[in-house]
Amino acid sequence: MNKQISENYKMLLSNIKHDLTNPINAILGYAELMMDYLKDGKEEQFITDVNKIHESGTLLYEKINTYFTNKKEEDHEYIRDIIEIPELQFAIRTPISTILGLTELLREDAFENSSEHKEDFNDFLGKIYLSGKSIINQTNELSMYANSTVEEFLNNYKSELYINDLSLKLNNNIENIEFPFKKGDILIIDDDKSNLELLDKIISQSLHNTHCAYSARGALDILQDKKINIDIILLDLIMPEINGLELLKTIKTENTLQHIPVIMLSGMDDLEATAECISNGADDFLFKPISKVLLNARIKNSLEKKFFHDKEIKYQEQIKIEQEKSDKLLLNILPKSIAERLKNGESLIADDFEDSTVLFADLAGFTKLSSSISATDVVMQLNSIFSLFDSLLIRYSLEKIKTIGDCYMLAGGVPEPDSNHADSVARMALEMLNTIDQINTKTNQSLKVRIGINSGPVSAGVIGKEKFIYDLWGDTVNVASRMETYGENDKIHVTHNTYLILKGQYSFSKRKKMDIPGKGEMETYFLNGKI
Repeated sequence: MNKQISENYKMLLSNIKHDLTNPINAILGYAELMMDYLKDGKEEQFITDVNKIHESGTLLYEKINTYFTNKKEEDHEYIRDIIEIPELQFAIRTPISTILGLTELLREDAFENSSEHKEDFNDFLGKIYLSGKSIINQTNELSMYANSTVEEFLNNYKSELYINDLSLKLNNNIENIEFPFKKGDILIIDDDKSNLELLDKIISQSLHNTHCAYSARGALDILQDKKINIDIILLDLIMPEINGLELLKTIKTENTLQHIPVIMLSGMDDLEATAECISNGADDFLFKPISKVLLNARIKNSLEKKFFHDKEIKYQEQIKIEQEKSDKLLLNILPKSIAERLKNGESLIADDFEDSTVLFADLAGFTKLSSSISATDVVMQLNSIFSLFDSLLIRYSLEKIKTIGDCYMLAGGVPEPDSNHADSVARMALEMLNTIDQINTKTNQSLKVRIGINSGPVSAGVIGKEKFIYDLWGDTVNVASRMETYGENDKIHVTHNTYLILKGQYSFSKRKKMDIPGKGEMETYFLNGKI
């Protein structure tokens, strides 16, 4: 037998076995539901007969499974030589007769019985009866293809369960049923209406929300509905158009869906198909007929997995939010490049910069003002002024080093070297004078600002282990502070070093040489404005 014939042979047997297993699954499932309703033991005759139906369904499955498992691959061309219809019909005759006979009797009793489950019993028994008739019809239908080739059969055969459309409404009257797992939203995908309703009833009995789809396209519509959050997918392997494996691949390659656990369902005990599904991301695999106990156990396990995954995602999102808050706070304290270095593990950060410009600004008269207003008003006033200064920093790409009381310190050329550091600081200083004038106009106050600037080499680094601060030190810093102290209100006092960098771009007024503590006589200037 060549490879192609062998593959067709396997497909033939798989299709027939799958279509026969679906109604058997319905028989066993509805029988189990009835057995659950009869646990109180009040209706002994019902219990005995329903148990016999379940036993006959189990026997029927075993006979079907044995019949198709024992089929050997032989080089036969016609269906009659592969599927021995009389042998198959004989194998299922006894259990099918028992199921149909007991079902008819019980349906008659159900109409007369006063049980609170009478309507459910009648519905379930009707489904069992139609499923049994479906198996007979399918085996009879095979006779029509007795003289067909395998290829003709595969092209034309379509199983029919010969049962009416089944309602997919949830049973909202289930009470007093307790399950130890959380409620979830479960999507059931199966082109077989009988199986779909059975799974719907079993799962909704566990108080889960169910969503049903007869095809892959219908399932994708539900999965893409943003109003529905699916927790588990039950997916039949054999479906028309897009089969279960293809849909599984689609789900597991879609970022928004791949985290949803998928339990594959199949009437074929094909290990290769099982392995392929698992390798493509299926989380579990159940063979038909499906045990209610096993199904609920797998759903519980998958729900726990999904819930833990969702919780982990929420934790990750929360961690991300908190990390962003932490990063933002760190950036309020440290320059961005310094913060990144700390986050990357550097414990000691200290750098030397040959060219930089340092500015100190002091709000003259603010100490006197603060003694006449409340502490809250002092903080609000300073925050308002320094926030305006901060916005200027961004415009001129400068770095605020710190504030000390009503003193504001900034630098250019650190921590990122910048050849225009002196010009940027000078522009910032002029804007700071304008800002104070605008505040005085609006508030009818008489605030003054005294600014000192110096240019030269500095050392910079992070001070502290628990509470960080990015600071500058060196002679350039000390002299810039002296320029502020020995300057004048509403003027920008600069050193000779800064003057040499900016002359030709700005106008200056030279001051008389003055004695600066720790430095002796110094030649300094007032920066007046841009030329």
